[in-house]
Amino acid sequence: MDPTECRTKRRRKIAVADVDRISQLPDDLLILILSSLSTKEAFETSLIAKRFHNLWARVPVVNLDLDKFGPDDITLDNLEDCELQAKKFKNFGDRILNNRDKLINLDKLELTWAKWETDADPASAWLDTVAKQNLKFLYVHILSESDFQVPDSIFSCHSLEEMELNLGFDTIEPKSVDLPHLKKLTLHYIDIKYEVMQELSGLPALEEMVLFKCFLNTCDISSSTLKRLVLEGRHNDNETAITISTPRLLYLEVLSWDEGTIKLNKMESLVKACIHYYEDALFLTALSNASHLELMLSKSGVVEMKDVLKEETEFPNLKTLKIGEWCMTDQFDVVARFLFHARNLQKLTLLHRHFQLPSGHEKMEIKLELAGKVVNILNSNDKMKDADIIELVNCVSNTLSLLG
Repeated sequence: MDPTECRTKRRRKIAVADVDRISQLPDDLLILILSSLSTKEAFETSLIAKRFHNLWARVPVVNLDLDKFGPDDITLDNLEDCELQAKKFKNFGDRILNNRDKLINLDKLELTWAKWETDADPASAWLDTVAKQNLKFLYVHILSESDFQVPDSIFSCHSLEEMELNLGFDTIEPKSVDLPHLKKLTLHYIDIKYEVMQELSGLPALEEMVLFKCFLNTCDISSSTLKRLVLEGRHNDNETAITISTPRLLYLEVLSWDEGTIKLNKMESLVKACIHYYEDALFLTALSNASHLELMLSKSGVVEMKDVLKEETEFPNLKTLKIGEWCMTDQFDVVARFLFHARNLQKLTLLHRHFQLPSGHEKMEIKLELAGKVVNILNSNDKMKDADIIELVNCVSNTLSLLG
């Protein structure tokens, strides 16, 4: 091949390789790409090329994380670094939120300010700013040395559809709550006053609520729209009770509930309920319409459970039942009582949990399929004693025979 022709081809290849195809993409596509980056990374693209100048200001997603602006480990020796980190973060957050394109709605804000050694007050002003930008999704995690107040404007943001707050046991005390489009609310480590819970649970569009280790005090959760409710761990005194009235609820989950009591009103629409470690069995009648139940109670709840099952409480829709080790007494008497009241049951699972260090969490499980008077062992992980399995199968078989 002619040397001149070879050099020409090499130049063409180099020229093709030098073409900046990304910069040739339309703005909408570039903004979509920037949306997948952190806000800090999206902002830094403006320093790469003029083509990206101010494109970050049109991105509808903002995530601000203090950890991205300094050392992860703060000690007495580098508290000055911590203060510098907070200052850089404040300046960056101010610049981003004050210079966004005001014609572009902000769909989502993720804000993380999680260092006890710093003062997160600037974040309150940021939230007040975004509340005016048709915000739809808000996720806030604040841990700081001072009490943090979520501004009232957030609780009157009409565009908000989903909100998650984690405040390290600070209190939310809005003057009023007006969130007509909020569908999902998740609260972590928050002190919630009675009046606030009344307003939050009564929101007209609310479909899902998750409360994780919140101080609930005395409160009622009353909603005609709620479909999913999760309560995990409550820090409260034993003299107060929580009343739950949610007639349209489809899914209920109560986990690690150690203190206080829960009063459940009848849940006509309930499909599934998972109750773990809750000692009061008197709630059971409220769950009688469920198709799927998971009951991991303590053994102290067995007596109450038997009393409840002696009554005329029927479970006409119940198809699957998962119960824990608390039922392994009196020749599986509780299991037999359940079968009498749940004549359409198709699958029974006995789950026994215990802790064995250092291996951690072990689980012993047996699954039975009920078909007429026939009991089939679907699965056993061989951790249960053979005698227990035989006794359980005999108990179920005998009860099915009596049911005829």
